[in-house]
Amino acid sequence: MSDRLVIGLSAWIIQDGNYGDFSRSDRAAFALEFCPSATLSDGEPQSTPSLVHVGNALYEAIGRVVHVADDWWTVDFGTLAFQDAKPPTNVRPGTWVRGEIFIGIDPFFYFERLAREPDAPALIYDWEIEKIEMQTAPFIEVRPRLRERDPARLGWTEIAETDAWKDDGGLADYVLHCRRLDGSPRHAVKTI
Repeated sequence: MSDRLVIGLSAWIIQDGNYGDFSRSDRAAFALEFCPSATLSDGEPQSTPSLVHVGNALYEAIGRVVHVADDWWTVDFGTLAFQDAKPPTNVRPGTWVRGEIFIGIDPFFYFERLAREPDAPALIYDWEIEKIEMQTAPFIEVRPRLRERDPARLGWTEIAETDAWKDDGGLADYVLHCRRLDGSPRHAVKTI
């Protein structure tokens, strides 16, 4: 079981009204979305799924596919996470996958739409936020009208709480160091 995770969060997710700002020691409920760095490869059947933290919100992951729909899928990495994208053609429930993934807070795809599908697995867990960090690298123009964070200056600073409208001019990227609380996942958010 992956009970402590570093989870990515972009300011726009808060700005959209899907969540309020987060503070250290807050308890929050949310599902996790994963995004592979490249196509996930076939994994050997394992007795234990795993997430090995490699930095920021990136993990070397091994998991078992537990749900496949036309436009999204769910993998058990020790903690269930979904991807809101067409699943690879080679995956079926029970298939094992491995590779590097980013794990972030569900922007809204699961709690607004996917959780309502009749066969959707329960994915919303309760979390305690133990630490918050914000990306400190400035944006640089890499092509006309395209800005990205300066890769030579990437870094994180610890903050007590997010302020999504003001941090980094409203463009902040955060990582939340979270501990998963006891309890089974569910389909809907409840106040904890």
